[in-house]
Amino acid sequence: MADATSVFHRGAAILPDTARYQRRELSWLAFNRRVLEEALDKEVPLIERAKFLAIVSSNLDEFVMVRVAELSGLSRQKGKEADLARGLLADIRDGMRGLLADQYRCWRDEVVPELAGQGLSIVLPQSWSAIDRETLRVFWRDQLEPVVTPLAVDPTRPFPTIPNRSITVAVQLVGEDGETKNAIVTVPRESRLVALVSAPGTFALLEDVLMHHLDALFPGFRIAARCLFRVTRDGSIEIDEEQAADLLTELEQELFDRERGDPVRLEVVEGGDPVLREWLMQRLELDEGGVSTVGGPLDLTFLFGVGERIDQLPRGPRPDLRDPLLPVLQHPPVWDDPWAIISGGDVLLHHPYESFQRVVELVERAAEDPRVLAIKQTLYRVSGNSPIVKALARAARMGKQVTVLIELKARFDEAANIRWARALEDAGAHVVYGLVGYKVHAKLLMIVRRDEDGLRRYCHLGTGNYNDKTARLYTDLSYMTCNEAVGRDVAALFNMLTGYSRPPEFERLWVSPLTMRSSMVGHIRAEAEHARAGRPARITAKFNALVDEGICDELYAASKAGVEIDLIVRGMCILRAGVKGLSPTIRVHSLIGRLLEHSRIYRFENAGKPVYAISSADWMTRNLDRRVESAVVIDDPRLIVRLQAILDICLEDDCGVRDLRPDGTYVRRRPAKPGRPLCAFARLVEESAAQAQNDGHGESKAPEFRPRRKGDRRRH
Repeated sequence: MADATSVFHRGAAILPDTARYQRRELSWLAFNRRVLEEALDKEVPLIERAKFLAIVSSNLDEFVMVRVAELSGLSRQKGKEADLARGLLADIRDGMRGLLADQYRCWRDEVVPELAGQGLSIVLPQSWSAIDRETLRVFWRDQLEPVVTPLAVDPTRPFPTIPNRSITVAVQLVGEDGETKNAIVTVPRESRLVALVSAPGTFALLEDVLMHHLDALFPGFRIAARCLFRVTRDGSIEIDEEQAADLLTELEQELFDRERGDPVRLEVVEGGDPVLREWLMQRLELDEGGVSTVGGPLDLTFLFGVGERIDQLPRGPRPDLRDPLLPVLQHPPVWDDPWAIISGGDVLLHHPYESFQRVVELVERAAEDPRVLAIKQTLYRVSGNSPIVKALARAARMGKQVTVLIELKARFDEAANIRWARALEDAGAHVVYGLVGYKVHAKLLMIVRRDEDGLRRYCHLGTGNYNDKTARLYTDLSYMTCNEAVGRDVAALFNMLTGYSRPPEFERLWVSPLTMRSSMVGHIRAEAEHARAGRPARITAKFNALVDEGICDELYAASKAGVEIDLIVRGMCILRAGVKGLSPTIRVHSLIGRLLEHSRIYRFENAGKPVYAISSADWMTRNLDRRVESAVVIDDPRLIVRLQAILDICLEDDCGVRDLRPDGTYVRRRPAKPGRPLCAFARLVEESAAQAQNDGHGESKAPEFRPRRKGDRRRH
């Protein structure tokens, strides 16, 4: 790694870390608050507001399972690092309490009444009608009670392992002899909304149904108190890859153990019995800081399904409560011979404005084409019914050489990747389970085909996963080419991943952990030199997170040299922007909207000869040093114009952009011209349509789809 710190500090007093960097965890909470602002925005359609509330809950769960769990473990140790961890944990928990309070206030005071006004109501037990009580009694008897298990807690029956993220009730019982006992009952992981018969669109929560019928589980006892709660556990997986005899088998065991990891957070519903709350804290070995009290239903991710429930009401589907349908282009419109199209010129697709289906079809065509000899691909996260994996399996069964690197350690997708790995092996593909010590996050596909004039490599490099479902929700870029230099680089990288070849001198790729950091740092430093010499110097980049201190220091040094820097950072950003004497020419913008901004574009002015690259990597230490990532330099003038247009549109947005201030807060940008907003989403839709026209292909729409569906866990 380049000695970035020495560059920054050359001839300058060393600033304390807190003056130079924001804490990444607090920056993440600030990002999730920006997501919550979408739910709080009354201009956002109702169903979308409900889904943003669900996204906040989903994001918080992952944050607790990963980062809070790590800090909690560190805080239990001794020493300076443990002291720092305890202080940071306190700040995180304060931030989470404020975030939860605002999230549930939005739910209670705004979303619940508005849903009721549109015909969907969640009815509390005290408001159930007589007919509701009777039908719910039958539901309890026939469907719920058979799958519910009461667990007593006493000297012979220890406190059970509460499943991770399950909704559970603690019960205090009083026997006929007056003796007090405690028990635990876990709510089955079924649909949370139970339809009531008294009126269309009325529902009970499953946990309320269980709580109402608890007496039936404990005959001979009186229920004296109850407390509805939820436990979030440590989601980390620890495997010694050097010693692992079978990574797949050991990972399966770790997945089983993860559901039983150390408790990190206890959520309790407001009004729960305080004695039971203390009992749970004691049994779970959590202090007061690890407890969150919520003023509404636990786990608002059930709101992902609200739109479907509304569509089932007598009035039918409600497009007025959703974002307008996204017009998606099938581009190029003719794809009968993708080999001819790609060999005729590089192709750049901007998803989801342009359908990911062309990428799927490329793999499917390769599987069927008798001229295709080999297919090599990396897979990190794929959909549950992936057409790409099915095509790869089909190609292997047809005798083609199919090599797939499946990253088994893709966090929270490990189980799905294990299933796909086994399916591909059964089909005859050669499956590689990643690399020891590194996650393979690069998005690479190489197809070797015998064309009329000899063998040719057709390559696809992307900024996002080969996932046909999330490609409808995330903005990403796909680059297709048969450029020989790119083909040589991709082939060499695959040889490194699957064999023991030595790292080559890459021509068009920057590869982590080999050359990505040095390439990025080299370009940043070159911009600083251009600025000092009076030549044009600018850096513009769009990505998901900036948490690498070395990159921050390089950007600080470039800013002090006079480089104009614009960073479009969706999520975490530890860099302090616009600080006099530190980062005077750096501007940071966070774009939050109806789609998850996932594309990564890096642009360096290079004294008037700009360098553009798209990448799978963010400016995070893990991406630069601990993962296999790739960036490809784009040199096709047509594609460069397009990348610049995307950057310009995102920078000019005044609908969803928040600008980072020197004090670390974000301020939402408002339209400069009332009634004439520069909305990036709408303008990118127009840009895609115009691109199709400029390419001479005309506009061809795929079947329209809604960009968010039931069950989508969109990680904003």
